[in-house]
Amino acid sequence: MHTRTPIELELQRHVRLDTADQGTRASSGVVNTLRSAPGTTSHRLNHGDPCDQCFQSRSCLQAVLLREGSMDRRGVARAAIRLGKGQRLFATGRTLDRVYAIRAGSFKSVLRCADGRQQVLGFHVSGDMVGLDGFAAQLYLCDVVAMEASEACEIDARALESAAREHSMLRRRIQSLIAQSMLRAQHNLLVLGSMQGAERLAHFLLDMSERYQVLGLSSREFALRMTRKDIGSYLGLYSETVSRLFTRLEHAGLIQVTRRHRVQIIDRIGLAALLSSSAGH
Repeated sequence: MHTRTPIELELQRHVRLDTADQGTRASSGVVNTLRSAPGTTSHRLNHGDPCDQCFQSRSCLQAVLLREGSMDRRGVARAAIRLGKGQRLFATGRTLDRVYAIRAGSFKSVLRCADGRQQVLGFHVSGDMVGLDGFAAQLYLCDVVAMEASEACEIDARALESAAREHSMLRRRIQSLIAQSMLRAQHNLLVLGSMQGAERLAHFLLDMSERYQVLGLSSREFALRMTRKDIGSYLGLYSETVSRLFTRLEHAGLIQVTRRHRVQIIDRIGLAALLSSSAGH
């Protein structure tokens, strides 16, 4: 009898999430009790111990903190929040009372402008932390929206802050996560300011490939749950331009769009060469 690996189990769970409705679902024989989350119609999944059942537990901040004893288990929410596509995990300007570790699915960070426009600031996948950028101001600085049926684990902000005061190693970990987020944002500004459209898209695909590889998933073929409009907003391009660039990269034999939301990297060296030629200008 074949024993599934953690990665196989996670991939199987992603398939279930893609087809699940908003009702009760079975997961390894565990019955999920549902609760409405503030401001959304999302659900809380009350597993016996979500960290023990999650393949991200080796790298997730919450799971590491609980293992190391840096946080009291009683001060940490013991459940994952489940959201449907298009639902907000949190909204700009709301008091920051939780930060979140993405357990499954994917999210986008969105800044809503005064004139009604929306700017996509970033995309987040399993293992990422969201909400930490507003820690100092104690406010959420952007909207974070599910791009598909997704799950995120709550971390009580007050419990985290209290633990950080007592544990210097935890403070450094939080500072490192915030610094990484800032570095990614700065690097994206560099991409927007120095690269042409095709180079921007190539950089985006290679970056997503590397992020999936870190998760132990395929870096060659992966899902892109964001729309062409979202990608365009993130890269500073029109959605029509993004679609044309995907077609251009396909015709060049660099990628293949296998399904609506999946892309396969055919020639990684060729994609990277686009960035090298851009840097040489």
